[in-house]
Amino acid sequence: MTKLNVFAPLALALLATATAQTGQISGGQSQNGGRTLTPEMRARMAQMQPVMDLAQDLRLLPELEKNKATALTRAQARQLLPIIATLQKARTVTAADAKKYLSQIEDKVLNDRQLTALDGLHLKAEKEREARRAQGGQGAQGAPRLPGLPGGLVPGQGTQRPGTQNQNAQNRPQGQFDPANVNPFKTGRDADALKAYVAALQRK
Repeated sequence: MTKLNVFAPLALALLATATAQTGQISGGQSQNGGRTLTPEMRARMAQMQPVMDLAQDLRLLPELEKNKATALTRAQARQLLPIIATLQKARTVTAADAKKYLSQIEDKVLNDRQLTALDGLHLKAEKEREARRAQGGQGAQGAPRLPGLPGGLVPGQGTQRPGTQNQNAQNRPQGQFDPANVNPFKTGRDADALKAYVAALQRK
């Protein structure tokens, strides 16, 4: 499947925020008010990319069920369920793990028609993000989102609901957030959606 670098803006926003919280950003701001991209941030963004790609795939897979031509078969569901179960139980998901599971899903589980449809969903999702950025959207719809964080919002970005874990996370000492240790398949809004997808696959 042709991979789209759809998470680069998200990862950049995340890393800029996380690095700013720990006081590690060097240099000033760009003309548009954005943070400069340090070599460390580039390295961490590249490290996170496979995990983000896997999270995006699993977020979009339920969309394939809306069309009988692209819905997973019972046999495919039986192949995919153990992969998802492993991801849900893991404390963290490394880049190596993500690459391995991406390869299994795209090379051994999905067929060509499903991969083509998934490519289209990736492109559609990116266009929607670009549209929100063009509109200057803020809050829950316009803020950068990281799968695996409660509420899905990058710390310090967007609107937060009182009493949520995301708000409580901001009250913890700075420097504790490490994007390399996030498991987007275990906690958060996307993890809840993944549980619903698992239930649908189990009914096949």
